[in-house]
Amino acid sequence: MPCGGCGQELILTESALELLEALGEVAFLPVGERDGRAFTVLPDGKRFESALTALKLYGLIDVDPDMPLQGYDYGALGETDRRGSIALTKRGQDALEALSVQGAE
Repeated sequence: MPCGGCGQELILTESALELLEALGEVAFLPVGERDGRAFTVLPDGKRFESALTALKLYGLIDVDPDMPLQGYDYGALGETDRRGSIALTKRGQDALEALSVQGAE
């Protein structure tokens, strides 16, 4: 998928694309950290760890392990060392917009 505006191509796994699209539907998602590894769990119970790491490395999401979502029940994440949140960056928003216009291959 070409990056929105930057002309570079991003290679995303199905899981990374699914997580990116989930973040396009809601402003923030919860993130937990255990043993130094960040992860999130969607409401349907699907867990994302490497996809979250890939999106962060691409600069498509911002992970803040010390900014928990107020009023969110972190029980679905299980035992965690830290509780925080993730959100799309401007680049992530641009990539989602490019996806909606161009589609994914």
